[in-house]
Amino acid sequence: MQSASDAELFGRLRAGDHRALDDLFARYEQPLFLFLVGILRDHHQAEDALQETFVQALERLDGVDPGHLRGWLFTVAYHQAMLTRRKQALTRKHLAGVLGKCGDTADVANDPIRRVVSREEADWCRKMLQQLPEAQREVIRLRLYEGKRFRDIASDLGCPLNTALARMHQGLKRLRDLGESHYE
Repeated sequence: MQSASDAELFGRLRAGDHRALDDLFARYEQPLFLFLVGILRDHHQAEDALQETFVQALERLDGVDPGHLRGWLFTVAYHQAMLTRRKQALTRKHLAGVLGKCGDTADVANDPIRRVVSREEADWCRKMLQQLPEAQREVIRLRLYEGKRFRDIASDLGCPLNTALARMHQGLKRLRDLGESHYE
């Protein structure tokens, strides 16, 4: 639906019309991807950053001015690219540190207090995930635990990309709400 303005599509999306997300994604996928490739110089990283851009966009729908959607999406994409760069640098630094201190890993693994706290946190996360609908739980599992890209998740689940993105958004929002109510 190329004739609809960004503001119209955004209004439909806010109203729950997920087809509007398809239209927005189709409109901005290519320009955002090219922008991200220009910054990151890596197609795979650009694809990941693009997917995260749309996830972030879905999570922050309420704070966006529909009249400035294009600029806002490019700003989010830029921040995702910078986050990707920082993560890369931290990962390299962390790996160098781990390789230099292999003995410390065993000490942490043998610390009984850390093991108990870690086990309790893992149990709590499993309980929260079990409260989600199966479709949302599966997308989160594939993304967070298996590290799959949203395109691969959509393919695995036999659903459109925007559906996988929307399920992730809804699932994370529900987990956030559950976590907030747990700590109140």
